[in-house]
Amino acid sequence: MGQPVRVLWSRPLHLRSGSLAMAVAPGSLVVAERHSRLVRLDPRSGLQRWEQRVEDCWGTTVIAGGHCLYLSQAGVLHCFDLDNGQRLWSTPGMRLRHHVSVSGSDVLLGGCRGYHPLMRVALADGKCLPFDGAAFAGAGPLAWPQPVRWKPERDSTADGLLITGTDLPKLLVIATSGAVLAEWSLPAPVVITDTGGGYGVSSDGRLTFLSGRRTVMTFHPVNGVQVLWQHERDLRPQAAILRGDTLWHVEDAGIAVIDLSRRVVTAIRPLPHGAVRAAALVSGGVLFAFADRSLVTIDRAGNVGARLRLSARIDRLVPGANNLMHAVGEGHLVTLDIPPASGWLSEADATR
Repeated sequence: MGQPVRVLWSRPLHLRSGSLAMAVAPGSLVVAERHSRLVRLDPRSGLQRWEQRVEDCWGTTVIAGGHCLYLSQAGVLHCFDLDNGQRLWSTPGMRLRHHVSVSGSDVLLGGCRGYHPLMRVALADGKCLPFDGAAFAGAGPLAWPQPVRWKPERDSTADGLLITGTDLPKLLVIATSGAVLAEWSLPAPVVITDTGGGYGVSSDGRLTFLSGRRTVMTFHPVNGVQVLWQHERDLRPQAAILRGDTLWHVEDAGIAVIDLSRRVVTAIRPLPHGAVRAAALVSGGVLFAFADRSLVTIDRAGNVGARLRLSARIDRLVPGANNLMHAVGEGHLVTLDIPPASGWLSEADATR
């Protein structure tokens, strides 16, 4: 048994910042806090590197290379130098938009669950650029556009974005201009979460998504779209998690661990922790955050690890470098140290 998981550091955000107000990249963690402040922290120590004023703490933070973007709920898109926090530009007039997707030198902005049309601005200076969304004008609420490195041929790549909507039984790859590069028909429209998320990322670069409530599918830049699994029961509108030949998914009644090579399902239920709020891959399986503030690991065989209970409910889990896991929710930011294939503190130990 390895070293136990432990809370490495925590930080009160003083207000209940939006779960998407945090972004993580190697060597950097940026989060909005205290109503009107954006800060960059050291992921391992939690020490503050810089801070900048913004309009609110309920927006969306995205790190793209050496840039940090923050789209405030007030509708201002800010761009900062990630290294030193220098404000590079700010563009107002983005109200009712929530999605921020960076593809190459362009930024696409969309409304909450796609209820507001996509628009395109330049990453270099924030100026608006032409965008033609006619190809998916009738798609309904859109999933958050997912940047991909599209490979039309095995020896060539291009920047693109995955586009789909609740009224569109198709998956599109588009250029940042809006031009359609490729498309696939789906059995049913992609199921989208309340925040607009529709895709899960596997350990080998495939994206997973739900087509209807029972069909799990994948997208790969080379192989395109494939059916991965047809479930016997309804699955929750949460991204499936895939590692190798093992799939973890949340059912209405619990969690299903699926061995795809043997076509065997292990159902874990009931779990007395309430609804699943977030999930992320760790070395020993998947870490689940529940409504009662519990964190639970479930491995590839369906074994449930000992519970760790935090002081705040977690709404989002983001893996970091060097076995770190960053968790945000209810006005708190917590960073966990998760050694490879580690053991877990018991609830009694964790609350001493």
